[in-house]
Amino acid sequence: MHQKGTEKMKVYNEKPWQIDKGQKTMDDALQAQGYIRDIGGPGRPTVIISIAAEVLDKLFPHKDEPKKQWTERRLWEWWSNRSDVVRHWQMCELHRAAETKKQERVLIDAARREHAEFIARTTRLAEMLERQDEAFHSAQIEGLRRQSCRVDRSGNQGE
Repeated sequence: MHQKGTEKMKVYNEKPWQIDKGQKTMDDALQAQGYIRDIGGPGRPTVIISIAAEVLDKLFPHKDEPKKQWTERRLWEWWSNRSDVVRHWQMCELHRAAETKKQERVLIDAARREHAEFIARTTRLAEMLERQDEAFHSAQIEGLRRQSCRVDRSGNQGE
């Protein structure tokens, strides 16, 4: 009799994502949390949830189906472990939105690298022209300097 009580306590105390063999498995709510984090990006939970709700509502508006509309409240329920019910259509939409945001981040990172390489190339070219003959190449040097300084690192137009 004492042994049954111990087994119940053992089952009660175990983490929900662990199975008997020590392997970890992820339940739907934890997976939804991961997708929300992927969609919302880095930051505080309030910002992550807000961004994720905007993205999901933009990608999947469900204007004719109010019960399927994405809200911050629904996302907070999963984030704070108050709900562990994630429907199949919700998981599919979360997955698609997370993949979309990951692809956007990859493209943005590639554009940032390309821009940094462009700035470095134009700066090196201007320095090389200065070393050769600054007076002769002054027009080209000025043009290169303006071109490399016109757009700052954030992508905003300068000057």
